[in-house]
Amino acid sequence: GGGGGGGGGFFFLGSSASDLGGAARPSCSIFFFFFFVLGFALVLLDEAEEEDDEEEEEGAEAAAQPRKRQPRTAAVELTVPRVEGWVEAVSGGKTHRASLKQLVAAFRAAVRFGDDESEGSSDMVFASSHAFNAVMRFSIGQMDAVLRAHLEGGAAPAGRKGSSKATREGKKAGKAVRVDALPHWRALQPLVKSYLTNLVVFVDRLASSAERGSEMLSVALGQLHRLVPFLLPFPRLRPKALRALLRAWAAPEAGGQGCSLVSYAAVRQLATEGGMFDEALKGLYLAYARGAKAMTRPRLARVVLLSSCLVDLCGADPAAAYQHAFVYIRQLAIHLRNAIQKTSEAATRQVYSWQYVNCLRLWAQALCALAKPADSPLRQLAYPLVQICLGTARLLPNIRYAPLRFQCVRMLNNLAAELGVFVPVAPLLLETFRFAQLAKPPKKAPRDKPPDWAVLIKVSKADADKWVYQESMVQQALFLLAEHLHGLAYDVSFPELIVPTLAALKRVAKATKIVALQQRARRLSSLLEAHAAWLQPRRDAADFSPKDSGRAAAFLATEREARSGPLSSWFLQEVSASEAREAELRAEAENRGPIEADAPGDDDSDGDDDSDGDDDSAAREKRRKRQASKRERQRQAAQGQAQLEAAAAAGSHELGTATDTVEDFVLSDLEED
Repeated sequence: GGGGGGGGGFFFLGSSASDLGGAARPSCSIFFFFFFVLGFALVLLDEAEEEDDEEEEEGAEAAAQPRKRQPRTAAVELTVPRVEGWVEAVSGGKTHRASLKQLVAAFRAAVRFGDDESEGSSDMVFASSHAFNAVMRFSIGQMDAVLRAHLEGGAAPAGRKGSSKATREGKKAGKAVRVDALPHWRALQPLVKSYLTNLVVFVDRLASSAERGSEMLSVALGQLHRLVPFLLPFPRLRPKALRALLRAWAAPEAGGQGCSLVSYAAVRQLATEGGMFDEALKGLYLAYARGAKAMTRPRLARVVLLSSCLVDLCGADPAAAYQHAFVYIRQLAIHLRNAIQKTSEAATRQVYSWQYVNCLRLWAQALCALAKPADSPLRQLAYPLVQICLGTARLLPNIRYAPLRFQCVRMLNNLAAELGVFVPVAPLLLETFRFAQLAKPPKKAPRDKPPDWAVLIKVSKADADKWVYQESMVQQALFLLAEHLHGLAYDVSFPELIVPTLAALKRVAKATKIVALQQRARRLSSLLEAHAAWLQPRRDAADFSPKDSGRAAAFLATEREARSGPLSSWFLQEVSASEAREAELRAEAENRGPIEADAPGDDDSDGDDDSDGDDDSAAREKRRKRQASKRERQRQAAQGQAQLEAAAAAGSHELGTATDTVEDFVLSDLEED
């Protein structure tokens, strides 16, 4: 039989209450009552769901209809006395959340001032520019101390940027106090988030606007740097702050080196304390690659600064940096492989560009600084990086690209000196003495100046035939060769290592018609022989065998430190002269201002650029063809640069994939606005 529950919609299958014995009736009554209540609740739940569906349909219909404009309250007029009153209230001896809320709202109105979205919707209007300046001065100069004081329970004294008693005690105890653990965090969290959001927007606009105010940006970046601990509790706000900081760090016009250093300090703090190391390193590398497409003497110092920041961040976590370095060095190897296999002009331009060279130099600098310990994970990348440098230097064995070969040789010399490894650099430099142009009479031009090798990777064909370039090229090659050999000067195997180089230098001195090359090659040969003769008696007196690697590495350690050998005395003089020339070039560049050198598409003409000034049709046609060819090369160069930038933006930790294409790597979403 079935007994109906009192809810009208629920039925219990079983015996009725009258069929049960009297002893069991109390428990059965409770049992029936429980199912009665449950059935009634289910009926109410069904009715509530039907009402919700009807409300959703009505809401959708209302949303489809045009909204009526709600009446807006009168906007608050911000005057200087009103702003100063709020500042005094939050800077006094007690907290004043109402005034703090008004100041945060005023800062938001100032940041959004002039936006199309904020026109007519802001609750605050500025009575004058003085009120606007008062809000901005306080918001980006003192708000960090006021926020911290309010979170800790007491306001900061006027004009003071210090911390409260709780924070000072935490610093004395050596403990970092998290802002979300402060007493009043829950109550003030919305205000803190609103202020930080608008501060990030303000920094981003200053860094990306065409009319950049370096002083204002520097102050705002300092404020954001001090407030990095306040960003940590907001995981969705940290990426936005990182993007703004990266834009300020990489923009060359955004305030100079000071702003870049402050931006990097904030980025490093986000990376180490905010768990954003991967995003920060990827963003820094991408920004560096984008800003290293061209090189001038004034730009050189900035590129060095940006690369030093990247190396410093890699040192914060070498194990994690190894994963990124592996991917990016592999990307460089892929471009070099494509240039070797395809032998096309576009593929070659991807390698023979400042962007590629600067990225290569960045990782060489990182390994020199961080891969010295034998157990360093980055040391495993020394061999592939050396192979890439050697392949890049030999890609185009032409006198026009001797400057790029010298760039690679400098990287290899630094790696060999810092890591204590042997790199076969001498053949790269000896090959430069066998270029076909050196056997021809050069073109002399009395007004020409020696090239600046620090900011040069290629020259035009016309410049390659000039005497001043060839003379400076052989001098640079001999200096780099001496630098390489000086790094081996105190090695126990030095007499045997210099035998092939000595033979090649003597052949060059005998065959060349360049007087400077003859003199310098003979001078270097005699110095090498003298140094080998100086080292030979000391090696004969050694009481260890070659298999004793520990004592062999310590051979002539005192002399190495003092640089007392014959080769060292001469080489130190050459280094001093080279540094003096470098200082002169730097001072000259500062006096004449920034001048672009080796920008993409420049100095790429394969024909003679000399013109006799004739205006006949043949000369005009020749110039027209040359200009059209140059435009086509510039277009191909731009395409190559774009592909290289896309490859620099490619980064993935799935290193075991079978495919070998650049498209398989994804750097990060930081470049997405």
